[in-house]
Amino acid sequence: MNHCKRCNIDIIDNTEVCPLCDHVLTQGTEKNQRVYPDVWNKTRGWKRLVTIFSYFLIVLEIACCIINYYTYQHSHWSVITGICFAYIIFTMCYSFNRRNGHIRKIFVQAAGAIVLLLALDYVTGAGGWSVSYGLPCMVLLLDGILVVCMLANFQNWQSYLLVQLFALLVSIVLLVLLLTGVTKGIVLIWVAFGISALIFSFCFTIGYRKAKNELRRRFFI
Repeated sequence: MNHCKRCNIDIIDNTEVCPLCDHVLTQGTEKNQRVYPDVWNKTRGWKRLVTIFSYFLIVLEIACCIINYYTYQHSHWSVITGICFAYIIFTMCYSFNRRNGHIRKIFVQAAGAIVLLLALDYVTGAGGWSVSYGLPCMVLLLDGILVVCMLANFQNWQSYLLVQLFALLVSIVLLVLLLTGVTKGIVLIWVAFGISALIFSFCFTIGYRKAKNELRRRFFI
């Protein structure tokens, strides 16, 4: 594309003079062209940092396993560090993936936290502290995050309803385990169930149409 500096117009065809003023045209340069910024540049930088940090965590875990083997052979504490490092690496890799929306990130991180607490409880042999205390606290934290997100994105609050339903189902499972005598932690479990049920029922009652349409869209009913 050629450009006339006198008329300040662009000429699409390959003529060498301006058809309006007969001024000699100049060829368009890259400076005059509109170029979109490289939006992936910053993301690639963060991914590179995540890769480097993950590499050092893996090396650190290998060192922990070696130290554990030659010092405390009857105590597998390196398994605990390995589980924690694996969760940290998973969290960083999943969080910096632009293809995953923040709602999906909240849901996956909550599910990952459940697996992490259960795995740590099993390895340490602490007698079910994850179910009695860890998971109820996680449910309460998830409820708080969802309330903040709903208030911040009030126009699309129903998009968080599925994650809230997940928190309610987890609290119901904990309550069933409590009522059957499998776990303890009476206060925390009842509080987690009560708050989760209150938030879900409030959202479903106040925004019945939006909530119903969201659940129908999610579950294809």
